[in-house]
Amino acid sequence: LPRSRGKESRNTCTNTTLMFRLLKLEVVHWDYWQRFTAPLDASIVTIVGPNGSGKTTLLDALRTLFALDCSKKRDYKRYARKNGEEFCWLRGVVDNTRSTYGRHPFFPILSNEVTIACRIDKKGGEWARHYCILEGEAEIEQLKEVGDWVGVIEYRRRLLDAGLSPAMEEVLSLEQGQTDRLCDLKPRELLDLVFHVFGEKAVLDRYREAKLHQEETSRELKEIDTQLANLSLNIAQRVIEVNNYHQWKDLREERERLAAEIKPRLEYQQSVVSVRGARVQITGARREWRAKRSEHAAAFAELPKLEAAIASAKERQQKAQQAETEANKTFGDLRENIGQKQQLLKERERLTRLAREGGMDDPQSSARQLGELKRSRTELELQLLSWRKELAAANNDLELLRSGGRADPEDVRAMRAALDEVAIPHDLLAEIVEVRDESWQAAIEAALAPFRHVILLRDERYRGRAFALGEKMRYRHFIVPELAETPTATVGSLLEIVRIARAAPAWLAQLLDRTQRVEDARAGARLPRGQDWMTRAGYLRERRGGRYARPTDFAFGRARLKGLAQLCDELQARVDEAEPRGTVLAEDIARIEALLAGYDAPRELALRAEEFADAETALAAAQESARDLGQRIAQLQSAKTRADAVYLDSENALRTQRNNIAALAKAIQDAEQKPVRNDQLQRLRRLRHDRKQLPPAWCDEIANAGLAVKWESPAAVAREIERFEHRLRTEEWITDATVEELLAKLREDHAQQSQEQERRRAENERASALTAAAREAYVDYLRATVRQYTKNLKALGEIAQVKVEAQLPLLAADDVTLAQAGLDVKFDFDQKGFIGMNDGDASGGQQVIKSLILLIALMMEESRPGGFVFIDEPFAHLDIFNIDRVASFLRATRAQYLITTPITHNVNVYDPSMLTLVTFKKRPNEKWAPRIGKLVRAHA
Repeated sequence: LPRSRGKESRNTCTNTTLMFRLLKLEVVHWDYWQRFTAPLDASIVTIVGPNGSGKTTLLDALRTLFALDCSKKRDYKRYARKNGEEFCWLRGVVDNTRSTYGRHPFFPILSNEVTIACRIDKKGGEWARHYCILEGEAEIEQLKEVGDWVGVIEYRRRLLDAGLSPAMEEVLSLEQGQTDRLCDLKPRELLDLVFHVFGEKAVLDRYREAKLHQEETSRELKEIDTQLANLSLNIAQRVIEVNNYHQWKDLREERERLAAEIKPRLEYQQSVVSVRGARVQITGARREWRAKRSEHAAAFAELPKLEAAIASAKERQQKAQQAETEANKTFGDLRENIGQKQQLLKERERLTRLAREGGMDDPQSSARQLGELKRSRTELELQLLSWRKELAAANNDLELLRSGGRADPEDVRAMRAALDEVAIPHDLLAEIVEVRDESWQAAIEAALAPFRHVILLRDERYRGRAFALGEKMRYRHFIVPELAETPTATVGSLLEIVRIARAAPAWLAQLLDRTQRVEDARAGARLPRGQDWMTRAGYLRERRGGRYARPTDFAFGRARLKGLAQLCDELQARVDEAEPRGTVLAEDIARIEALLAGYDAPRELALRAEEFADAETALAAAQESARDLGQRIAQLQSAKTRADAVYLDSENALRTQRNNIAALAKAIQDAEQKPVRNDQLQRLRRLRHDRKQLPPAWCDEIANAGLAVKWESPAAVAREIERFEHRLRTEEWITDATVEELLAKLREDHAQQSQEQERRRAENERASALTAAAREAYVDYLRATVRQYTKNLKALGEIAQVKVEAQLPLLAADDVTLAQAGLDVKFDFDQKGFIGMNDGDASGGQQVIKSLILLIALMMEESRPGGFVFIDEPFAHLDIFNIDRVASFLRATRAQYLITTPITHNVNVYDPSMLTLVTFKKRPNEKWAPRIGKLVRAHA
């Protein structure tokens, strides 16, 4: 950026506004022209011809020569391919005279004339153009040998140095009938055009680019701030990793120290303590050995007395057993005799009852009664059979449970046997569930009744084999391999009063936990609609509705044992109550059968009266003897019990004495055989060996005693080592020492980047300040440029007899003011008042004059007046007066104009022209169009 706008800067502006004049044009194979050369060395060149004769085509040739866009939608390829030739040439000669500032437009070419040329060739089916600039005037035949051809971009850059700015390119590209376009510009657009032509726009753009660059630098600095923040986070993360590495390193070092130093020192200290303790132990062991030998001798001396006592007790026991056996045999014979006599007396009673009842009055009624009695007896026998069978099964299950066995239904027993056969550990749900509150046993039984035979696998890995067995055995209850620990129960739920011994299905805990305990159904109905509940009596409410679910038997916990015992008592009571009724029924049936058979009871009584009397007398005597014998048996049993107790006590005393003797002998033998001294020698050898292997400082007993107080024992040190190894093995550690180097590198990078950041921020702030100051100073030159342009406008207005006033814009160094600034120009034609640039009150001629004033003022330069301008049909739609006015204005200015006009215009259009080029239409039957005619005005 220029810091000042002195002479050098002003020369830069002058160089930008340098402009050359056209001297000659030659075309070859352009459109329908085969070849011609046209002079252009006049201030005003008028190109005249009928419509379609090539006026605009000639201007497009000049535009293509200067690498500009052709008019409308045409391009150079359209003109080059029309004639069917494979190449096209455009050659121009322009002046290169030195300006008042001493600079040639096409420097470093110093000759007064310069040849510029365009060669258009068809290569690969596409048309391409190339340009060259040569010193002096060179013919086309000479250009063919020139090798210094350049592309469009480089060519335009050289023309820009010669003064053909982008703004002038836009002016030269104005199409037919658009000469008055400049007066359509807005004040802001006109000011931009002025700055562009005079070179100020480029400087402003560079200032803007500098500011954008500084803003971009500020954004980059903010991004670097973000990067520094991320780097700080990365450093913090690396600090954590370094700390982790140090912790890992400390753990390893501590583990190695414990294993290499602390444990050996404690083992050495333990050996010292054990040697000293063994000495005391050896002395005490010798004392204890002598005492045990004395005790063993005394106990052995007592054996004969105990053996004699047990022999005497055995003899008394055998005598008591023999007397009891003989008495029991006699008592059994006596009871059998009493039974026979009682049965005989019962027969007498039966005969007496039959004799008393006499004959049978209604045999049919008796027969019906007999049938009913037999049916009742049959029903009673079947009931008894069922009860006895159920009682036997219940007793069997009760005995199995009391002995620690299983008492399952047949299908459950078969399934569990199959699982045991293949060694699949399992449990029954009823075996692991215990009810803590017995008052709620019925509720728990009701809730879990469908699941009492669910099988739980202790190891989930056996699930496949268990399911296969379940399918094979057609087991109808669930086999559950997925088990979980029981969660904490909700207050008031069934789970709260249940203890589950081992892991159980999760759904079981969920079922019990979501079921609330209530006293009755009314209390349950007051709970929320979706809440499950269970009454103490076993009424269950769940999502499907409510039902009474209490089972007839219990299966969970100790309640099953109690239930089975109660069931056995109930069944036994039923059997005991039914058996006498069966006896009565049998007697009634026998009596009726005898009556129906016509049995004579009185005659039978008379015949057997003596037998019955003897039986009655013998029964009384036998019963008396039985009572006496029973008392005798009770005495003998008491004596037998006492003899058994004496024998058992004697046997226990002898067994205890022999065990004591054996234990004393074993202790004496162990004491004699125990290698106490050998063990002590081994300890001493090991102690001496360890003392040689360990450093002297490690054998300090005081220090080692302190370690023993701290660590207790080598086993504790081993556990600590194992804990360290477990942490090193299971936790995540950073074990690479390069993390420290990486942290140091990151910190160094952070410091360097922070320093570089501060340096760049300072430089950017200084550059921003310098740029703002330079741009503020440059605004003065912008004001000078605008004043020079307005001066040019007024000078041209005087030539055109038009008053021109321009309102100078407010220019300041801030972006907003420069962006909003504009040049407002007003014109006064014929003293009718000032009008704006694009005012609807202006006539067509006035619009043309305004545009020409605005245009030519851009090319006015004290060092090199003029330049050239293409004006395509400026007199279109103008009356005679305005044609003369425009012509007079063109003639009064010092620029070079190339003007096109149709032959239908007033002849006044030729008045300012110093050179007239006449174009002709191509004849239909000819390939090439006629050459252009030339009319040169004679000098007066």
